[in-house]
Amino acid sequence: MSGKFAKSATISSNDPQHPTLMIKLKGEVKKHISVKPSSRLYLTGFEGEILSKTLRIINHQDSPLNITRIESNIDDKIEYEIKPLVEGKEYELMVKTLKGLEGRSRGKIIVTTNSEKKPKCEIRVNVNIRDELTVFPTTLYFGNINTTPKPGTPPEKLNLTKSLYLKKERGDPVKIEKLIPSSDLIHTKVETKLEGKSYDIIVTLDKDKLEKGSIKETLEIHTNYKKRPVVTITLKGKVI
Repeated sequence: MSGKFAKSATISSNDPQHPTLMIKLKGEVKKHISVKPSSRLYLTGFEGEILSKTLRIINHQDSPLNITRIESNIDDKIEYEIKPLVEGKEYELMVKTLKGLEGRSRGKIIVTTNSEKKPKCEIRVNVNIRDELTVFPTTLYFGNINTTPKPGTPPEKLNLTKSLYLKKERGDPVKIEKLIPSSDLIHTKVETKLEGKSYDIIVTLDKDKLEKGSIKETLEIHTNYKKRPVVTITLKGKVI
């Protein structure tokens, strides 16, 4: 906790002239060492990019601050360098990603100092390297599908249609070349939102071909994206 604060309390008594008394307390809590803009670092970008950010470590104590060690548990994802801006008072920490990263990773950088009150500063690092092609969701859940309601009850309205989207975040336009379902239970339709950029894919199960038991099917999406030409979607559910 840091920053300014204000608190108040009301005291009630049997004093006829002053039955209530309000007490107010104001103050400010200061950190010994702060990390600006935040001790949480987010590096987000696309594959092939080198991402970097700079933080400042600021000493709020009267005595000089010395950095004695810096280490991390994700040295296979990032590299870092620290240098003084104002000796003993303020330091700059530069962090950047290494080449060839994919997906998400987390870790932390630990800065060890000579401060008795704050010997270690911990900086949380989140790396998110995105593909140019986004498909979401990659699993469609249809839940329990009740095709045989109890006698005397009206048939349930079945929700047999789900949708997913495909989006090219940058680079050359994307084209959906074909959709290959794993069985004739699955019907598909493509709706173009922005030619070459984004599409909705509507997936519907054929009511007349549903059989009791678990649904475990797939849908292959074939595109002209050379790095990942086929994306496989999973369909799950249960007919009861």
